[in-house]
Amino acid sequence: MRSVSCWRAILPVQVSRETDWHPTGNALNAYDRCPRRFFYTHVLGLKSSRKRTAFTQTHDCLYRLMDWLGEARKGGAPTVAEAESAFEEIWQAEGPGDHAFASDYRALSSRLINVLVEAGAGLRFRQRGPLPVHLGGGRVVVEPDEIVELPGGTVGVRRVRTGYKRSNEYDRLEYALYRLAANEHFGDSAEVLALHLTDGSAEEVRLTPRKLATRQSNSERMLRGIAEGWFPPEPEPVVCARCPHFFICPALPGGPLTVP
Repeated sequence: MRSVSCWRAILPVQVSRETDWHPTGNALNAYDRCPRRFFYTHVLGLKSSRKRTAFTQTHDCLYRLMDWLGEARKGGAPTVAEAESAFEEIWQAEGPGDHAFASDYRALSSRLINVLVEAGAGLRFRQRGPLPVHLGGGRVVVEPDEIVELPGGTVGVRRVRTGYKRSNEYDRLEYALYRLAANEHFGDSAEVLALHLTDGSAEEVRLTPRKLATRQSNSERMLRGIAEGWFPPEPEPVVCARCPHFFICPALPGGPLTVP
């Protein structure tokens, strides 16, 4: 991520909004990767059509089940059988039922569903919702996957991923934003948790004060960059070729821009 000070050779875009808007944690992470792509996606609202594959359909079905669990857990602790029944309805409506390996994807889903349900044992789930984090450069909105009460009464803010935990997983910006959101809304005693369904990894995320301070400083710098209209491209041959905005980049509007 370049510092804002080295972008001065690139003219800013004058953007005014008709409504109050603040980037989500995912959007801020997108700005970190490429401010110009962030501009096309999150400022202009140019959406990309993701290629639907059996994998992405399965992935989407699992996240639909997480939404179902979020509602079902308000009234108790759903069993694996109940979660399977709910998932089967989602699968029949949206899953890759006609794919050659549909049965394999369905079997994988069952394994992940079991991990997801078992990871909720002994926890009391709160209503999840956006958690605004107020930083020096503005505000970013963290959207936690789960907010739980641990057996001792401590609040946990949990991020849930369907894949494996990467070796550098907790270096990702999202975990620092979760930590900042937990501090602001639930106090320093709150825990940031991570659940990875494929390998069954469920643990507390601990960041050193130095790492958290660095991530916070970078986030504040990016928020200032967004507010001031700095959206420089970050050319990467392989990454750019896959970008949905490849054929219009680096075009920018010729004057001030007003967006909803």
